[in-house]
Amino acid sequence: MSLLWLPFSLATILMYGLGQVFAKETRTNVSSANILLILGGNMFVMWLAYWAIFREPGSYDASAWLQAVAAAALSGAAFVTYYESMKHGKISVVGTIAGAYAPWTVVLALVFLGESMSLGEGLGVTLVVSAMLIFTYSVGDNGDKRTELLGIAFAVASLFFWGTSAALAKGAIDEIGDKNFIGLYAIVCPSIWLVYWLATEKGRFEMPRSNKWILELSMLFIAGGGITLYLAIANGNVSIVSPITNLYPLLTIAVAKARLKEKLTPRQMVALAILFLSIPLFSL
Repeated sequence: MSLLWLPFSLATILMYGLGQVFAKETRTNVSSANILLILGGNMFVMWLAYWAIFREPGSYDASAWLQAVAAAALSGAAFVTYYESMKHGKISVVGTIAGAYAPWTVVLALVFLGESMSLGEGLGVTLVVSAMLIFTYSVGDNGDKRTELLGIAFAVASLFFWGTSAALAKGAIDEIGDKNFIGLYAIVCPSIWLVYWLATEKGRFEMPRSNKWILELSMLFIAGGGITLYLAIANGNVSIVSPITNLYPLLTIAVAKARLKEKLTPRQMVALAILFLSIPLFSL
């Protein structure tokens, strides 16, 4: 297997990590539904443009398209629960939990997709998963516990939605290609978010009262990170790509500490050290 998945994974870490911080800065001013409507518009334009430029025409089985639709729909649902989680918890906590879908994806990939790992890759995955579990366990004692737990519940839902979606996406991409999957995703997810917006906001659209440019920057980073994620999945094993791209909380927390004044707990610092130790193992 080539290492082409690695630069796409690193690009995903960069864009998702920055996008989460910028999303948090504007999240308190508008509803999740309005945020997702804006993200859907950005994704619809960017992803369809990518598909139009790079698409590869072909005929594929209906089952492959259905699998692609299921993968995209689960990802769309994960965004809904993730943005809801940000209402109730620190981004360094709920973002890490939601992003820790790798263990579930790894299990699905090894059992159902027939993927395999080298010893070094297996050790790297183990360290990444361990670090994510430490992050998950390191919720602070400050704040409204009931509210914090509600945020965690939404984040856990995102974890399982994204984990299952990634495994399904890998199978679909192997059949229809990453370009066709991205084009399909550009229609399915914004449609889900449009329904969510209509159901919760009754058609009322609201832009944030400030930091509009930061909001748009967040949307562009997240939309761009989605493309590089699926390019990484197309060029590597999802059981490896998922843990690697789950390193984006490193960047999120580093930027959040500087911009949002969110402090790291001792457990989180230990988790960061474990994540750094895991990176060289993926080349063994």
